Amino acid sequence: MQESIIWIGHDRHTTKFIQYFINFIISIIIIILSFKIDIKFIFLIIIPIIITLSIYKNIVRNRFEINSKRIVLTKFENNKYKIYEIELYDVKHLVLEEKSNSKGYILFKTKSSKFPELKTPYMDNPEEVHHKVRDIIEELKFDRSKILGDN
Repeated sequence: MQESIIWIGHDRHTTKFIQYFINFIISIIIIILSFKIDIKFIFLIIIPIIITLSIYKNIVRNRFEINSKRIVLTKFENNKYKIYEIELYDVKHLVLEEKSNSKGYILFKTKSSKFPELKTPYMDNPEEVHHKVRDIIEELKFDRSKILGDN
C-alpha cells in the first residue's frame, strides 16, 4: 500500500500571539527607556527581535503530517531536525475537538511512551480528516490482525 498524505500542517502564529505581544511591549519599553534615560538602551531592542524571530522559525520548521500509515512529527531542536514517527496502528483512541466554525483539532491517544497524546495543530474541517484517519486505522488494525492470526 502506497503512503498517501491525508493532512499536513503546523502551528498557527495566532497560538503564539501572547509571546509576540509581550515582545512588542518589551520593545516599546526599551524604546521609551532609550529616549528618556540613555540612547544606548536602543541596542537592547535586538533581544526581543531575536526572540520573536526564533518563535517564528520554530513555528515554520515544526510540522505535523498524517499519512496513510503513520503520524510524522518534524521538530527543529538544538539546531537539527528530529523526525518522530508513530504508526497509525499504535493509535488507541481518536478524539475530535471541533468548534462551531468547522475548525478544531484531533487528539491521538497512542501506545507510544514518548508521545502518549498527540494533538494536531488547529485545522480546517477536522471532522473530514478524523473520518479518513479513523477508517485507515480500522483497516490497518484489521490487516494486522489477519497477519498475526488474531480472530
